[in-house]
Amino acid sequence: MYYLGVDTGGTFTDFVVYNRAHQQLHTFKVRSIPDDPASAVENGLRRVRDSLGIPLGSIERFIFGTTVATNAVLERKGADCVLLTTRGMRDVLEIQRQWRHRLFDLTLRKPLPLVPRRDRFDVDERVTSSGEILTALCDAEIERILEQLGQSSCQAVAVSLLFSFLDPTHERQLGAAINKRIPNLHITLSSDVCPEFREYERTATTVMNAYTMPTLERLASRLADVLQNAKFNGSFGVIQSNGGIARLDRARRLPVTTLLSGPAAGVVGAVQVARYSEVKDILSFDIGGTSTDITLIENSDVRLAASGNTGGYPVKVPQVPVHTIGAGGGSIARPTLGLLKVGPDSAGADPGPVCYDGGGEEPTGTDAAVVLGLVDPEFFLGGEMRLNRDAAVLAIQQRVAVPLGLSVEQASLAIIRVQAANIVSGIRQVSVEVGKDARDFVLVPFGGAGGIYAGYVAKDAGISRILFPRYPSVLSALGMLMTDIRFDRSRTLVARAADVKPQFISTAFAALADEVGREIAAEQGFSGATHYEFSADLRYVGQAYEINVRLPHEQPDFTPDIGALCQLFHEEHRRLYGQCSPQEPVEFVNLRVGLIGGVERAELRQLAATVPKPALANRTRTVMFDTETGQLECPVFSRDEMCVDQQLTGPAIIEESGSSFALHPGDVVTVDSYGNLAVEVCP
Repeated sequence: MYYLGVDTGGTFTDFVVYNRAHQQLHTFKVRSIPDDPASAVENGLRRVRDSLGIPLGSIERFIFGTTVATNAVLERKGADCVLLTTRGMRDVLEIQRQWRHRLFDLTLRKPLPLVPRRDRFDVDERVTSSGEILTALCDAEIERILEQLGQSSCQAVAVSLLFSFLDPTHERQLGAAINKRIPNLHITLSSDVCPEFREYERTATTVMNAYTMPTLERLASRLADVLQNAKFNGSFGVIQSNGGIARLDRARRLPVTTLLSGPAAGVVGAVQVARYSEVKDILSFDIGGTSTDITLIENSDVRLAASGNTGGYPVKVPQVPVHTIGAGGGSIARPTLGLLKVGPDSAGADPGPVCYDGGGEEPTGTDAAVVLGLVDPEFFLGGEMRLNRDAAVLAIQQRVAVPLGLSVEQASLAIIRVQAANIVSGIRQVSVEVGKDARDFVLVPFGGAGGIYAGYVAKDAGISRILFPRYPSVLSALGMLMTDIRFDRSRTLVARAADVKPQFISTAFAALADEVGREIAAEQGFSGATHYEFSADLRYVGQAYEINVRLPHEQPDFTPDIGALCQLFHEEHRRLYGQCSPQEPVEFVNLRVGLIGGVERAELRQLAATVPKPALANRTRTVMFDTETGQLECPVFSRDEMCVDQQLTGPAIIEESGSSFALHPGDVVTVDSYGNLAVEVCP
């Protein structure tokens, strides 16, 4: 029997087929179809059946990662949506926060709300900050709201009432009434999506869920048809932003939990592959066609963030802490005010880089890599796709080299170096800015272009070790087959630690554990093995932001030590900010529970042990790594032909289907027992 992982990216859709009986992997890519992602899946399934000879009925698990909800937000192509909120709170989406991500930019414009003001309706009701009903929601008010919705052309409704995280009664009344009167509307309640305080963030997250729900529903229905036509009979799961698997109907109901679907799976894959090589502290970066996702992981522990940001909007759901920048293989290079700028605009899948011959006219990072010899135009995707080097040379010459007074090679190298600098800047944000030294971590690059930029990034960031994983170009899809089922729930509790009784905390945690337990019980493929993660958001009284502190318990039948928990908070505060104030009072903000349910995962096989022998190059080609060494006649090796413990000293190019690794002059690579490339970077 087989498992199938599919990751839809902006340029390519990646497929990984795992033969469970023989621990064997098959990988390939197909071009993405942005207007119809399910068509790319259909094309890939056809290839699984026809080229690999695998009956689709023998696939027992299909795990899917999607960027559909993310793209709907970024491109503002979501549904027409109505927001129902407590009277007086209609403009919370406009008011937002005083915080500005570019503090001194006088021309900064915050993103427009996903719901215009005319579609935001006040509701006469009120719950107090203590959870008591001050103004009840009467039948006449519900009828008034229903009439307003009946006159609207909206497809989805977001309901976010004041303090509904303490008492969701009014939200549920509205949701039930709308569903009964107008059953075709997609309804999102904030108490289901984000039952936490902070009005703007909660409302924005609820709106984003409603805004993306019809889009994901269309994709889900289309995929269901594709799988039915393919006679697929297995379980179908979707990767969530928390890196865990969930059933499709949950993703339909909570699409906001899939915004980081693919990137989260990539982090899981990087952590799991690094574990095989006994590497626990990693800095991973995934370079796709349109963006780069950067994550720092300590001790193989993927600690979730309570919130994130998509398109300038807060997303308050648990997620793998991925920092995304607009730097991908398809990022467009343009001279701006006499300087070279690369990204964030991307050529995407259509028309794609100039060398794809798909109609693209502006040069990209991929075009520069082809011109420099870092990518073989005859062996792209293992030879399945031929690239037009001459077109890339002409585009870079006309649009970058001539305007900046550079040669084509110098301009191409400048594009690569600017991209690397952008990635290093992103690495600093996830390392230096949280009190970590990037030099203490091993760089784990993946994605189609990860191996091209790895050496440049490592040298610029001062990182001495690189681990280039097996199957790097499809690692996100592989990560989907190496993760577990996961659900998270939270509850707001703003109270001083000194005033909270341990038994109250224990009861609250038990209730949350019961909620996630019911969710996981409905999952397919669940093996029965579970463990919990309990944590609390704490802060000093008077602070505006909190720190998440994990409790040392894995089952819900415990009574927490409040004093010990506060001590953990002081220690974490010191680690993050260099100081703490043990004499200051501490308060709780949120309680969180995560439940991880085990499933059978894909496993990597060790390579056959052989006597190490000198690697033999298949051929050579001219490559330019930097201006100091200039153009070099560089040996090219096939990664599939390299054996365990084999060593190479750069310069060299190591090629495989879907990816190339550029080994810079002086760098040394060793093949480990699982086929990962361990690189020692020459200073």
